[in-house]
Amino acid sequence: MYKMVKCEDNFAKVLKTFNHYDITIIIAFHHLNHTMDIRYIKHEDINRKKWDSCVHYATNASPYAYTWYLNNVCEEWDGIIEGDYESVFPLVWNNRLAGYKRLFQPQFCQQLGLFSTRILSQPRMAAFLEAIPHKFRYIDIYLNERNFVPSQTDFEVFQRPNYQLSLADDYDNIRKNYSTNLKRNLKKAAQHQLTFTTSITPETLVTLFRTHQGKHIANMTDASYHTLHRIIYNALHRGQGFITGIQDENGELCAAAFFLTGHGKIINLLPSSSPKGKKISAMHILLDVLIRNNAGRPVVLDFEGSAISSIARFYQSFGAKNVPYSRIKRNNLPFWLKWLKK
Repeated sequence: MYKMVKCEDNFAKVLKTFNHYDITIIIAFHHLNHTMDIRYIKHEDINRKKWDSCVHYATNASPYAYTWYLNNVCEEWDGIIEGDYESVFPLVWNNRLAGYKRLFQPQFCQQLGLFSTRILSQPRMAAFLEAIPHKFRYIDIYLNERNFVPSQTDFEVFQRPNYQLSLADDYDNIRKNYSTNLKRNLKKAAQHQLTFTTSITPETLVTLFRTHQGKHIANMTDASYHTLHRIIYNALHRGQGFITGIQDENGELCAAAFFLTGHGKIINLLPSSSPKGKKISAMHILLDVLIRNNAGRPVVLDFEGSAISSIARFYQSFGAKNVPYSRIKRNNLPFWLKWLKK
């Protein structure tokens, strides 16, 4: 049974009790035309302090959405805002499709979408998607895990996997959920004289990644590596990240990773292993030490992926659970160009 109640902010609340769970779920529906002030705003007109304040206090806050991060991962971005920056939605764009403007997901920025200090309802989400200007003829972007796309939409919607592990429990209990294969690899790795280190420069990490992983990734360019340097240096300067690594008995770096931090998450942004590191399971040790050092804290280890089955299995071996997010696409390009971007 549903009961309608009147609220001061003009919300209509629908209450439904599920006896099976013994909880009350409150769903808020907004009267869009009367209470939402949602508008598109160009980059030069954005109030950065208010934007960052919204991201900071948002119920789904993320380091990806801060102005400093967006400025380092893309050349052009505008936004959609609600009211006096109670909600924000970054729009990363370029005009490289025969001069037509498109929205795209920048590298090293897994999830964007709507960030809000208000209720992240489907009506609010629908209103923001509707507010995207029609001048963006092609859209292919990733929303965040707290954005739920309304069923009635003209976007194609795809679910993407992302594995996360809560570190709130103590280490022994977390380790109980490690897979048998992971425990075996950790035992083998312990036979080597490996050392955990934090004395790694951004240049060293990026070079390791470029040498062993980046060369196999088609869209990694010189500009991509410059972007990585900017992200890491800016995050370290702001106290929003750290680099860790594993060395062998000769001091050779076998595995390393940069973790972006903030809002209760440790994000595995840039992991890398050398061939020797893979052979001796150095990344297994690196992540296990990270988990051990942070166990008992109210944080989540966000593995940041992956749709690649072998990588997904590796993250799952730590007991991580899939927390999916949405990719949305819309193609309003002219017919002669449409077929190139399906």
